[in-house]
Amino acid sequence: MSSFFLLLQHIIYPMKKYIYRFSLIFIVLSLTLACGKGSGPKMTGTWKAVDVKIDFDEQMSTPEMLKQVAEREKQTYLKFLNDSTMNIIAGESTFTAYWIMDKESGVINYRFADMGIKMTELGKYQDGSIIAESSTPLGKITITYQKED
Repeated sequence: MSSFFLLLQHIIYPMKKYIYRFSLIFIVLSLTLACGKGSGPKMTGTWKAVDVKIDFDEQMSTPEMLKQVAEREKQTYLKFLNDSTMNIIAGESTFTAYWIMDKESGVINYRFADMGIKMTELGKYQDGSIIAESSTPLGKITITYQKED
């Protein structure tokens, strides 16, 4: 009986070593793939407005008003802190928001941290830029944001 246990121990011990190594490799690979998982673009960083197009009703706006609106929008920038939190910085004010992007369509939605669960569309990630469109009673504003290096 003792020779049976010795034989069993001789067979099982090397198998344990291989099972341990295989498990360790499997865990390391799983963690590497999970942490590196990001089929979408890397959004973390600061995104600034590089282009503002304003299509307002000419009868309801003046050239000075259009210039002021464009300048104000160029001073607003987006700072993506991680894969779910961002700051929207407008002049001296900073607003924290949670964001999510649909990887298929590129549409980015956000909600302010203290405003419940209703999401608002920020814009669409397209060709390395975020294109944000908004409609106002005066017309449409299209802002193109690009990530700073």
